[in-house]
Amino acid sequence: MSSAIPHDDTPEWRSFYREKVLPFWQQQVSQEQFTSRDGLCIRYVQYRAEAADAPLVIISPGRIEACLKYQEVIWQLAQWGCSVAIIDHRGQGQSARMTANPHQGHVAKFDDFVQDFADFVGILNETFDAAPQLLVGHSMGGAIATLFCANHPHRIQQLILSSPMFAIHTHGIPKPIARAIARFGAWLNHIIARNTPWYFPGMGDYQPIHFDRNELTHSEARYNVFRQVYQDNPDVQLGGPTFNWLAEAFAASDQAVASASKLTLPVTLVQAGADSVVAASGQQAFFQRLKGTQNQVITIDGARHELLMEADYYREPLMQAIQQAVEKVKAQ
Repeated sequence: MSSAIPHDDTPEWRSFYREKVLPFWQQQVSQEQFTSRDGLCIRYVQYRAEAADAPLVIISPGRIEACLKYQEVIWQLAQWGCSVAIIDHRGQGQSARMTANPHQGHVAKFDDFVQDFADFVGILNETFDAAPQLLVGHSMGGAIATLFCANHPHRIQQLILSSPMFAIHTHGIPKPIARAIARFGAWLNHIIARNTPWYFPGMGDYQPIHFDRNELTHSEARYNVFRQVYQDNPDVQLGGPTFNWLAEAFAASDQAVASASKLTLPVTLVQAGADSVVAASGQQAFFQRLKGTQNQVITIDGARHELLMEADYYREPLMQAIQQAVEKVKAQ
């Protein structure tokens, strides 16, 4: 852990966040946007390092996540001399919603996420010119990042995947049955109420969950900051997924695993050992399909899904992997 960051289980961490991270975000991180190919406003943020040849770390966040959630991550990457850019995927964060209810996690086609991301990277290629690029993808964003790297031209030199969504945890329901329910629900929704997406059963609007009941992180400090940010910015709040999102996510997870053999850049896959959101089986199948000798898998025993906002003990191996990838890119 960098000496500049107090441990997250001490009172000093909140002071650090308030006195270092927030002013940095307000003064040095710019809010940007572009229009998707189907006319949606897609928001993103970027930080430009002083050095013209500074590596650019591009981040593809997970479902429900907004750029605002990554303030500490951007600050830390900036201390390493990196430029950073993070997208709010369509339908979440401060990007345009596609449903009348802004709390619904919805997408018509998963490839829409990937195409938006390709357009986003195209803009960054022009904005940051010849800067060497690394890509960090978390959860759903890991599937998006993988499909982008496999199917679109790019200049990414290192791909780091944090708890990537290569198989969704179905919690005891056989995967074929869970898939069939999602597909049937999406089909029925399309037939009966084409323009009114339905939540998957048991899902609903955004509800803050107390730390003691969360399954995302062991870090109470980081978790409470995340929830406060979402409380202060209700436009980024997002609830559960729709039938169609889930059906598309199941299919995209399989596509991401199948695309592993098409990747030609070094991949670091970081698994959370106690992940209850995505299943390790898909990650293992993906890693086995990778080609080349520079790939690595890191399993963090006991870690929960949100590795970038985990307690320091679980978070540090991922941050070290990102820093090592940065140093490799700098040395090339």
